[in-house]
Amino acid sequence: MLNCTITQQNHSSNETLPPISERLHSILIALYIIDLAGGTLGVIMMSHQLFQRRSRSVITTFIVSLLVLHTFLLLSIPFRLSYYILREWKFGRLACKLTSVILYIHMYGTFAFYVGIITIRLFQLEFRRCYTTAWVGAVWSLAALVITPLLLSYYGTSKTYHPSECFQFQREIQETHMVIINYCLVGVLVAVCAVLTVMQLFVIYRLAVRYWPDINSHVEFRAQAKSFFFILVTLVCFMPHHAFRVYYIQNYHLDKDYKLLLYNEVFLALTTMCCLDMLCFLTGIAH
Repeated sequence: MLNCTITQQNHSSNETLPPISERLHSILIALYIIDLAGGTLGVIMMSHQLFQRRSRSVITTFIVSLLVLHTFLLLSIPFRLSYYILREWKFGRLACKLTSVILYIHMYGTFAFYVGIITIRLFQLEFRRCYTTAWVGAVWSLAALVITPLLLSYYGTSKTYHPSECFQFQREIQETHMVIINYCLVGVLVAVCAVLTVMQLFVIYRLAVRYWPDINSHVEFRAQAKSFFFILVTLVCFMPHHAFRVYYIQNYHLDKDYKLLLYNEVFLALTTMCCLDMLCFLTGIAH
């Protein structure tokens, strides 16, 4: 989605953006450039490390899935940058919808794999590889066979949009079924994240008390600390967008100058920063 004032500039070269819109537009470009550079470096370095270790642990299965998800996102970012820099979409309506779908698939797929990693470590589950493969396969199947076709066939079809515009599906978010779906997604993510955060902090506190002062020398504590890293990524990257989404849905009708639309795009861009997780997590993979 892009601010209508930005779209209007496509039709009038003499029209300039308001200062706040210009700043938000610059933030969008900066965020996606950081994602593209840092995410690509992280994917390459982590892939190299996994290839050297040749690990077959269940955690590695989730990490590989995250790498694939991040790769799809990184391949879509140049299209977004082209739109934000040129301020005109040149790739057709299908490419526009596909680029949008990839971002949402990446966000919720990443969250699902994070939950898998945290759950295994939190409860110290001895998952067989077949169970892990089933979980990963279910996430990919749901994304590829259900969510993606539904979004591509419906997303952006109930309203008319200018062919030079992209990510302008904000009017459809006010439809009743879309409001319900969005509230459900927000509720599920917030609830799951809150429960896992409380449980993870409790486990870390219990281990810290047990092993103090040599906590870093214990593998169990380090594994739980790594799990908490994924919770932090969720809190920093995903939670702000979902909190703002509720506010955006409730106040969309007041957004006459479309400022909320650009703020929503910035928060959405923030969710893609999770692709930098591989750079932060290269210190080691639990086996």
